[in-house]
Amino acid sequence: MKNKAQASVEYMVTLAISLLIFGAILFVAIGMITESGSQLGVDSAFKAVEEIKEAADFIYVHGHPSKIKINVHIPSNIENISIAGNLIKMSISTGQSYTDIYDIAKGNITADDAIDFMCSGGVCRGGTYVLNVESLETGYDVNITRG
Repeated sequence: MKNKAQASVEYMVTLAISLLIFGAILFVAIGMITESGSQLGVDSAFKAVEEIKEAADFIYVHGHPSKIKINVHIPSNIENISIAGNLIKMSISTGQSYTDIYDIAKGNITADDAIDFMCSGGVCRGGTYVLNVESLETGYDVNITRG
């Protein structure tokens, strides 16, 4: 009888150690998944800012009456979008903090209509947006509207 009790205790200890190891691996895996999701959002915002900047620079260089359409993917954890002067900036939430991603274009950009559409009522919505990027008659300004 004593041998059966000892075997049961050994199995329980082995099971407890196995569960501890599994729990530790699960904890690390969840942390890595959360971090990679956050990094994907930052990368997506960086790409969106870069696409807007490159399109604005293209229109600025080619002048009036240049016009193109671009597809921009905005990540779901975006907090704020600002396009003023020659600065394009997106604030994105990364866990407990925020990260600003910005780029500077060659010319002045106006994009009130596009920003109001993407961030209505102070709440920004992620998704893929079609934007019209066009030169204004002044020749040195770029206007971005929703497509």
